Amino acid sequence: MDDVKITTDIEATDQLGMLLKSVKVESLRKGDLQKQAKAIVEKITYLGCELKVIEVDGVSNAVQIRSKKPVEDGFIEIILRGGNWLSLERKPAALHISKGDFEKLIRHLTELF
Repeated sequence: MDDVKITTDIEATDQLGMLLKSVKVESLRKGDLQKQAKAIVEKITYLGCELKVIEVDGVSNAVQIRSKKPVEDGFIEIILRGGNWLSLERKPAALHISKGDFEKLIRHLTELF
């Protein structure tokens, strides 16, 4: 997309899936942080954990979303800033995700902007 830049850090890939370390999305258009956070929690349900909003910071115009309950090998953290920047990371280990779910994730993240 012309007005959305997506950067991914992929540790490994095969025919069926990949090990995803992070995704960053930057947009020229600004969205509403509250609506973006709500959409993430409602739509992104296929990463092996339930997500929840941890903190909304009105001063820095940012939202932190994390796995509701971390699994044994890590947790997912999503940071939204300014309505036009997003970072999704799996810490400390990469996320095993199918190629179909990866495509769905990218589509859901770009739809936020």
